[in-house]
Amino acid sequence: MFSEKDLQQLLEYSAEGKVLSVYLNTNPSQINTEAAKLWLRNALKPVDLPEDVQAVENFVNLEYDWLGKGVAIFSNQKENYFNTFQFNLSLPNEVDVNERPIIRPLAHLLDTFMGWGVVLVDRQQARIFSFDLGELTERDLFEGDEIKQLKRGGGTAVLGQRGSGDVSAKIGSIINRNIKEMIDSAVNFFEQHRIRRIMLGGTDDNIARFRDALPKSWQSLIVGSFPMSMAATQTEVLEQATKEALATQDHVNRLLIEQSITLSAKGNHGVTGLIDTLNMIHEGRVRTLLVMHDFEQTGFRCDGCGYLTVQELHKCPFCGGSFKRIDRAVEMAVEETLRKNAEVKVIHDSEALTGAGRITAILRY
Repeated sequence: MFSEKDLQQLLEYSAEGKVLSVYLNTNPSQINTEAAKLWLRNALKPVDLPEDVQAVENFVNLEYDWLGKGVAIFSNQKENYFNTFQFNLSLPNEVDVNERPIIRPLAHLLDTFMGWGVVLVDRQQARIFSFDLGELTERDLFEGDEIKQLKRGGGTAVLGQRGSGDVSAKIGSIINRNIKEMIDSAVNFFEQHRIRRIMLGGTDDNIARFRDALPKSWQSLIVGSFPMSMAATQTEVLEQATKEALATQDHVNRLLIEQSITLSAKGNHGVTGLIDTLNMIHEGRVRTLLVMHDFEQTGFRCDGCGYLTVQELHKCPFCGGSFKRIDRAVEMAVEETLRKNAEVKVIHDSEALTGAGRITAILRY
């Protein structure tokens, strides 16, 4: 499975010549195999890297198993470099040639679909899943004490009846013990798997009971919940988890866009537009970068300190170095942001971000 380590290696890749980057949607529910191959053939026609084009076509036609929903391919045959990653998530079709691998779609996938824990709960059981990049894996099943219908004097005890209080107390004690042990199992899982976001499934009452019993440090990571039967299939849980992850990310991104625009308007810890954002990236002040997925512009990069700009300058204002023209200034800005351990949010639809110049940033200081 693709990981943050893989992304880091792509960020560090540097070579002579050009790198061919290919993203191909192979989701059978959206496109059939022949249609995907046809799109790729047409997209590769303008690419003037015959050895790389051949390597990509050989992989797609002869090696790729077509079991995934998307595949990313990177090729630089002049240096015998060829790397592929298969995903259980759809990818937007894209073909690009650049000095480095194009990584913006991968940054978006990691930001949206990595580090999730999913817990289905009722009064007796907990099913615990990890959810990463479209792969849902059931890691643990906790089964507590069975909650039976308790009887007194040969009859069924009903809450509110005389003498039923001690029966309901026993039931409550069993439920509380089960929840406590569920929490212990879940927290152990969260810690082992470095979970950073949590979804809960079940009835409203069971979700609330489980949430309230979690330590507050883990409660703060709960970002979604949904109704789900304990008997749900893995496919049903996967479909719901995918929807919740996308909805959660969309909500978070909208709030961050509003925050960045507001901070920029106040002149405090925020910038909008490409020129100001590039300056803040170079100074290492960006905490969160928000950029449209298809925003791109030519620009210039200083050979000395790496400063990026879209203005044609004779001399770098930071180190006095000379500039080299680049085709993908925004893509390089995304890469530089990630190298400086800042957060990148790739946005697919936002009128507010478009109106703010298609790129904004929240600053560290």
